[in-house]
Amino acid sequence: MSGKTKSLKWFGKAVKEDMRTAQVDGVNRTMAACVAHAKANHDWQNRTATLEGSIDIADYAAPVSDGVKGTWGSRDVVYALIHETGGVIRAKKAKALTVPMPDGTLRLVKSVTIPARPYLRPAADIEYPKLAGRIRKAYGRRKKKM
Repeated sequence: MSGKTKSLKWFGKAVKEDMRTAQVDGVNRTMAACVAHAKANHDWQNRTATLEGSIDIADYAAPVSDGVKGTWGSRDVVYALIHETGGVIRAKKAKALTVPMPDGTLRLVKSVTIPARPYLRPAADIEYPKLAGRIRKAYGRRKKKM
């Protein structure tokens, strides 16, 4: 091979950029699927739609130093966590809590135990395993455009 040279074109930066963009797309699609699942598959009674309406993407996915980060869940509803995890509510500033009963009367109690009614975790359990496939599809879509 005297006199002949071969060269290699390096596309590392472009590939890295395409992969990071695919990761952002995959995370955003996964969070959107989680939101849709949580809204459609909860087992609590939806009287006012406030809790259901609070389920959303809080921060869309964006690159961070070690990957991609996004946030979804219930926003601005103080009782969202107690619905998800359950717990006991106790009177703090009064001697008792006033609890409305199904017949319209009120009852005074020292505490109320709220059973867990998870809606976020089940959505995550179903949708998170699909994240890698969503990233793969997003990367494939980017490659087809080139």
